Amino acid sequence: MTLRSIALALVPLFLSLNVLAGDAEDIQQLLKSKQLPQALDRADKALAKSPKEPSIRFLRGIILTEMGRTDEGIKAFTQLSADNPQLPEPYNNLAVLYAQQNQLDKARAALLMAIHTNPAYATAHENLGDLYARLASQAYDKALQLEGANPAVQTKLKMVGSLFGNPIAPNKASTVKVATVTPTTKPANVALVTPTSKTLATPSPAPTKPTATPAPVIKATPAPTPAPKLEAHDTDKQQVAAAVESWAQAWSKQNVNGYLAAYGSDFKTPGGQKFSTWGAERHNRISSPKSIEVKISDLKIEINADNTAKARFRQSYKASHLSSTTGKTLILAKSGGRWLIREERTGS
Repeated sequence: MTLRSIALALVPLFLSLNVLAGDAEDIQQLLKSKQLPQALDRADKALAKSPKEPSIRFLRGIILTEMGRTDEGIKAFTQLSADNPQLPEPYNNLAVLYAQQNQLDKARAALLMAIHTNPAYATAHENLGDLYARLASQAYDKALQLEGANPAVQTKLKMVGSLFGNPIAPNKASTVKVATVTPTTKPANVALVTPTSKTLATPSPAPTKPTATPAPVIKATPAPTPAPKLEAHDTDKQQVAAAVESWAQAWSKQNVNGYLAAYGSDFKTPGGQKFSTWGAERHNRISSPKSIEVKISDLKIEINADNTAKARFRQSYKASHLSSTTGKTLILAKSGGRWLIREERTGS
């Protein structure tokens, strides 16, 4: 299983009106012809005029990756995600780079954020499946090291490898597809850039089950307890947990735009303030300290039938001038596939 080059299928992003579409088209052509230094120079010049333009920043991340500057590419996509948390593509391509470095836990977290941002994002779901297959292969490979004569484990490892038409070798990054789906959430005043190409790998058909191989036997511990039945709202709980974690991370990074994007338009502000007034106050409080660290623990989530959720947790807050730990409750509502904060309460 080999990692697909990130530049083989450019992701369509939305281009702000203050940047000419010709800039992105020229950069894509330079990328396609492997003129990477020229493409990077063109991207830097475009960003000098419009530093926050997401499409050009995205293409610049691809250029850095193609030039072998992977750490800089990760940094570029991380900053792009922080400034544009509504776009799933940067999260997906972060997962590509993390998987390339065999940092599979980080790749999984990035893909879960992409799916949280857009639950209908098929590419991220497929990539997550590929990633879980790779994690499964690692677990089976470890089991073979401990019990090499176990034919059931050997069969399972071959079955995972057959999903991709070849056996899985240990310590190789999994196949992860780059994003090729247009985002469903558009920033204001944007126009679509059409990609120059779209390529997806198609897994080879799985071979028929060998007749000579004994059926896999699942080992159990003595007196096993029945596996819990998955509830219909387990996916919602995962998405709410990801939303709360994203909110805390944006706060820690002092990314005010990402922090405020976690709140819905119907958020109940303290004292009934206008959201704009409350947002300005939060901007000052978040941006003023030299550093902020927000950690959450003991997270408990309840999903309600009216598409709302209650998230209760312990919040540890550290800043250059203050440190505190308190209980907090967030009431979130599902809107457009995203879980947004509707109400915030402090205390147990």
